[in-house]
Amino acid sequence: MADGQKILVVDDDELMRTMIGEAIGDSYHVTGVGNGEACLDAAGSEQPDLVLLDVEMPGMDGYETCRRLKGDFDLAAIPVIFISAHDQIEARLRGYEAGADDYIVKPIDLRELQAKVAGLLGRISEKAQLKEMASYASRTAMTAMSSMSEVGALLQVLQSFNSCIDYQALAQTILRGLADYGLEGAVQVRTPDGPLTLASRGEASPLEASVIGHMAGMDRIVQYRNRLSITYPHVSMLVSNMPTEDVERCGRLRDHLAVLIESAEVRANTLIAEARTHQRGERIAASVQRITAALAEIDQDQRHTRVATAMAIQDLTTKLERAYVSLSLTETQEEYIAAICSEGVAKVLEAQMAESSQQDKMTAVVHELESMLTL
Repeated sequence: MADGQKILVVDDDELMRTMIGEAIGDSYHVTGVGNGEACLDAAGSEQPDLVLLDVEMPGMDGYETCRRLKGDFDLAAIPVIFISAHDQIEARLRGYEAGADDYIVKPIDLRELQAKVAGLLGRISEKAQLKEMASYASRTAMTAMSSMSEVGALLQVLQSFNSCIDYQALAQTILRGLADYGLEGAVQVRTPDGPLTLASRGEASPLEASVIGHMAGMDRIVQYRNRLSITYPHVSMLVSNMPTEDVERCGRLRDHLAVLIESAEVRANTLIAEARTHQRGERIAASVQRITAALAEIDQDQRHTRVATAMAIQDLTTKLERAYVSLSLTETQEEYIAAICSEGVAKVLEAQMAESSQQDKMTAVVHELESMLTL
């Protein structure tokens, strides 16, 4: 039996129904009825693959039966082969006008019957396959076009992440990406200053903020009915209207959104690193400024000390010269005291010379730090 194909034989002659059944019964599942009304009932209940329909029957003839079959939306696709004792062109034309697919003249040549039945069912099967192939190709093309459009929207969002200079812009860009897919939801960016939560309709409600905040401890991707959550350490997204009725699109969008949030996580990490670098730079600049001021003050104090030391030595020398006159010292005593004082002054001056070299180095460091602060 050819794939269980069913053939309905309609003829008021029981012998003819039996003969046809024996001729093709080994290849098909054959049932028979004796009039047009029974044909319509059997066609509706059994949905045969082919009807062999006698033209001349009592009551409703074959032409009318065929017209009713073709006028029924559920039965119109069933092919019909007329079986008639009339071979005139008018009879054949009436058959084709009624909607029949072929015409066999009595007495029936069983080989012709078998060939026409097999040929017609084969052509119908081929058409069905071609139709299915065309439908599949159309669906595949539509899926490919939709997928390309979705990927294009994803690429635009990923490109927009590069221009996000703060967390607010990042969250808003994620929501625009959701809107491009016709989706709604909420997104949270967890920053060093605290979480930032936005929703498609504007500021997130306290409940949305609470739910998405608790998502940080959940699995990376979770879907429950039409809700989807995607969570990374610094970025979480909750989608509220995934198209679960379209399984293929739902799967594609889940993949696209996973890439979107992963890229948003990368950008969030970059913003956090940039903020920390900026803060570190500010602290370093402040430290350099304090060190520069302290060194400049030390440098100034040391220069004042050198000047004061030189003046003290000069004052000491003058007082010693006066003391020589008032003490009435001998020349030998004056020379002895002068030698001691000269030796001490020489050591002080030698120490000042060494300190002067270090002082110049410190002054150069101060100038270099001051130039760095003006960059």
